Amino acid sequence: MRLTRTTVLAAAALALIVPVTATATASAAEVPAPRHDGAWTYRSPAPIGGGLALGGFSDLFPADSSGREFWTVTDRGPNADAPSDTDKIFLKPDYTPQILRIRLTRGGGIEIVRRIPLRVPHGQTDPVTHSRFLTGLPPAALTAERPVDPAGNALPNDPYGLDSEGLVRLPDGSFWISSEYGSSLLHFSAAGVLDTVLVPAGSAYTAPGVRVLPVLPAVEAKQKNNKGLEGLTVSADGRTLYAAQQTQLSNPDSKAAKKSPVQRVLRIDVSRTPRLTGEFAFAREADSATDGGWATSAIVWLGPDRLLVEERDALRPTVHTRLFEVDFRSATDLHGSRWDDPATVPALELDPSAVVLGAKRLVFDAASAQLANGKIEGVAVLPARRGAVELFLVGDNDFGVDSVKDGAVVPNNAPTRVDRYTLPAGAVSLSRR
Repeated sequence: MRLTRTTVLAAAALALIVPVTATATASAAEVPAPRHDGAWTYRSPAPIGGGLALGGFSDLFPADSSGREFWTVTDRGPNADAPSDTDKIFLKPDYTPQILRIRLTRGGGIEIVRRIPLRVPHGQTDPVTHSRFLTGLPPAALTAERPVDPAGNALPNDPYGLDSEGLVRLPDGSFWISSEYGSSLLHFSAAGVLDTVLVPAGSAYTAPGVRVLPVLPAVEAKQKNNKGLEGLTVSADGRTLYAAQQTQLSNPDSKAAKKSPVQRVLRIDVSRTPRLTGEFAFAREADSATDGGWATSAIVWLGPDRLLVEERDALRPTVHTRLFEVDFRSATDLHGSRWDDPATVPALELDPSAVVLGAKRLVFDAASAQLANGKIEGVAVLPARRGAVELFLVGDNDFGVDSVKDGAVVPNNAPTRVDRYTLPAGAVSLSRR
C-alpha cells in the first residue's frame, strides 16, 4: 500500500499509549480532569427527501492531523422500531449510506466537504434502487430482521445492504466499514465501490460480483438483530483491523445471555487476503450503570492489542458514557478455541471464568466532564501541545427520528454535534509508531 504524509499523520495520531495499572478499572475521581474546548453543530442538514435530513453520523476518523477534518459514515438511513421485535421501520428504503468528509468550521459549524455514496461492484445493479447505489436494507442471509414501511408492509431485502457503523480509511485511500448485519465487515474502494465482505464461517451470504470471505468465527452469527459489529479501528500501519460487537452475543440464546457482561473483539490482518488473527473478550460495566441500552459504538487503536473502548448508554444527553483503555496483551486468545464453537457449554457469555479478559482502565467519564452530547458513536484522538491529547466525540442523531406513531415521524430534535476535549499531559501519551 502506498503511504502518503497525510495518511501517516492521521494513522500515527491514533497510536495512544495509556499507562496500565494493576487494577482492572479506575474510578472517575482518579482520571485527570479533561477540558471542554470546542463544539461544532451541523446547523442546516441537507435534505434527503420525505421531509428528512442528513444525519446519523456513526464514526470519526481523522482525515489529517489538523483536528479540523474527519471522515465519517452515515447509518443505514432513517428508521424506527416497529411493534414487532423482529421488524424495523425504514422511512426511506432507497437511502444510500454515504462516507462523508466533514470540516469543523471556525464559526462552530460542521461542513460537508465531500460525499461518497456507496455503490455495488462494477457491472452489477442493486435490486432495490435499480442503479449502482446500494441501500441500508438488510440482506436476508445475514439477519432475521424484517424491513417494513410505516404501515407494516414488508419491504424487499438487499443483498448489498449494510447497517453501516464503524469506519476506517487505509493508507491506499480505501475504506473498511463494520455492519451490524450478521457481524460483517465490508471493504470499499476510495470511490465507494464494494468489493469484499467478511462474514462468519458457515454463512450462506452471497452477493453478485462481491468476494465473500467466511473468516469470522461461526459463533459471531449468534449476534442479536441490529447488534452486530459496530466499533472499528485500524493499526497505525493500516495492516490490522480491530472490530468490536455493539453488545454481547446471544449465546447460547438471547434470554440466557441477556445480562452477560462479556463482549468480544476481533483482530483481522488485512495486509493481503483478510484473515482472522486473534479474538479477545472484556467485561463491560454493570447494566445498572446505563439505561439498559448499553453499547460499544467506538474503539480507537492504542497499540498492538490495546484499544480505547467506549461503553455508552443511549440517552441524549448521555449520562453513562465512558472510555476505557483495554489491554488484551495478556488476555486469552479465543481464536480457534472451544469458545468459538456455539455448542460449547457453558457458553463463554455465561461463564468467562476459564479465560483471561482484557484489563481495563478508565480514561474519560462523560458525566464528570459534563458532556451535553448524546448517543456517542464516533471517537477520534489527536496529539496536542505539551503531551496533551485532543479527544473528539460525535453523536448519532438518528436522522432526527425518535419513533413513528400512527404512520408519522416523531422527531427527536437532536442535532449532529462534535465535541472536543483536551486531556491533560499524563492522562494519555502519544506514540509515533
